[in-house]
Amino acid sequence: MQTVALRRTSVVGARLELLVLAAEPRGCVAVDLASGAFVRARYPIDQWVPLAPFDVAVAEIAEAEHPADVSRPESIDLAAAPARNGRMSPRRAERWLKALHQPRGQVVLGFPGPAAPYWTLTGDRPSVTLVDAPVGLHAVRDPEGFRVRLPWRGTRLDLPLADHHLAAALDDLGRARIGSGDLQRVLGFRPKRVLAVLTPPFRGYCYKVAAALLPTR
Repeated sequence: MQTVALRRTSVVGARLELLVLAAEPRGCVAVDLASGAFVRARYPIDQWVPLAPFDVAVAEIAEAEHPADVSRPESIDLAAAPARNGRMSPRRAERWLKALHQPRGQVVLGFPGPAAPYWTLTGDRPSVTLVDAPVGLHAVRDPEGFRVRLPWRGTRLDLPLADHHLAAALDDLGRARIGSGDLQRVLGFRPKRVLAVLTPPFRGYCYKVAAALLPTR
């Protein structure tokens, strides 16, 4: 089972340089370029500036406003939303990302099935991972939005799509199934990697979702 091994600094006031993988108004999932560790950053919603995957941004660690969250041990509070100061190519980003992918012989995020009871989580395993999908990645519409599907360990990994911007673009296609070619046209690249994350608890459970679809080098 994967464990939370890489550690970034937690010193209040320390400056982080982040490789952004997924972002929304309340937070982002990124890699701390100093340590190579995943970060799930939270920041004031009124200061958010849109960020895209592979943007490089800087931010300052703030006093924690929330108690430690065992469902998201990578979480950190920032004084302000990260400020973009550059961009990294997928090829260069592999230096950091190759160490963070989900081991092929293990279940995604350390447990089978789509969700885990919150009370079973202890904060000793990641809530973020990268799942390689060299073939077979596609999306399907369901009553609640879209789901991302791909072959995994002789079966199928099936994750709700949590990227609302991408979901809106897929909705415009008006199709029930979106293959890899259509995904490439919408995204501008052929997606070969899924950023899988664990949600905060909802009705006692934390769910696996696809936060972003990403290229490889």
